[in-house]
Amino acid sequence: MSHAEDLAQRYVHIWNETDPVIAGPQSPDSGSRTARTHVRTREVHGHAELETRVSTSHQTNVAERHYRFELAGGVEQLREMVKFNWRMVPDGGGAIAATGLIVLLLADDRPRPDRFIGFIDPDRIAPACRGSFRRIPRSV
Repeated sequence: MSHAEDLAQRYVHIWNETDPVIAGPQSPDSGSRTARTHVRTREVHGHAELETRVSTSHQTNVAERHYRFELAGGVEQLREMVKFNWRMVPDGGGAIAATGLIVLLLADDRPRPDRFIGFIDPDRIAPACRGSFRRIPRSV
């Protein structure tokens, strides 16, 4: 497994992990106080805020709604950028509930991401999940 594939696997895994003590160190940005995450209009700074973001999503989507997150397709790396797609699916199988794209920007001096940029596909959100993934107006 390449370094980029490992980062993508760990990133997706933290959203499914039920134990925050395990999820924290598994995070690709573990130990970073400066990493930033951008998803739609939401911006999160540092590892502690990312942990809060992940635990909130986990509670809503995994614990309460019984979905899981998984990689969807391949992982690509171009210099300091890693790109991959994800999907959220029901635990017991069924239709895809949501999809998105993640771009990780690696720090120059270390192999861990410094910035996480996420795009949620507004056309692939199941009606039951629309509250979890707030729709924002499209730019012109």
